[in-house]
Amino acid sequence: MTMVFLLVEHKNYHVECGNEPLKLGRAEFLIVSLLVQKAERFVSAKTIWNHLWNGSKPLNFESLKVMICRLRRKFAPFGIRIETMVNFGYKLVPAKRIQIDKVRVN
Repeated sequence: MTMVFLLVEHKNYHVECGNEPLKLGRAEFLIVSLLVQKAERFVSAKTIWNHLWNGSKPLNFESLKVMICRLRRKFAPFGIRIETMVNFGYKLVPAKRIQIDKVRVN
């Protein structure tokens, strides 16, 4: 089985999986960035929303669900899932063949 790396460069707003760059909007990138930092742990919807807007906008569950849905579609071909804990939040779950490149997470 070939290993596939998920690379997130926080300073450069760059994400790639299997050496393929992924086009993410600002909000999508910030969500991925946070979920990668908290890999395989649930992050509350409120924490994600505050990370996106620095507390300047009230939590909008529907908008967050739309962003998560878009991310799920972009990551599905690579075997990366975003799980939901109802009434709480989300976590990033890579397939067994996916390794998050923590060396370059900066």
